[in-house]
Amino acid sequence: MDFIIKLIVRLGILAGVISTFFILWVYFTFPDMCGNYLHAEAYSPDNKNRIVVFQRDCGATTGFSTQISILGADVKLPNESANIFIIPGHPNEVAPGVEWLDNSTIKISHRLNGQEYLSETSYGWFNKVVVKYE
Repeated sequence: MDFIIKLIVRLGILAGVISTFFILWVYFTFPDMCGNYLHAEAYSPDNKNRIVVFQRDCGATTGFSTQISILGADVKLPNESANIFIIPGHPNEVAPGVEWLDNSTIKISHRLNGQEYLSETSYGWFNKVVVKYE
């Protein structure tokens, strides 16, 4: 009986190791299915940050989404979801206006109505940027 239990445990460990290597191989071998496409951007008055409005597209099985991130002025738009604002729809049809009110405050011209997937009111820890919605 002890032999069978030890065999099952060893087979379980082996299956876990093989599964982990397979998952890592898939993760590093195949490119991300999603892509970000720049729609608009606006630099802060001191040119240290920028607001980026973009479309995130994850293939035929998902709809369009319009997303907004705050990035450093020279930071390339990463292939990930936004850090401030996400709504359904193509940016050509639903993108809100964005503007810097000062170096630490932005205004997004979109009335919050519950359709948003993400609607942050601030961003950052040290040089916090306040997000106001019109």
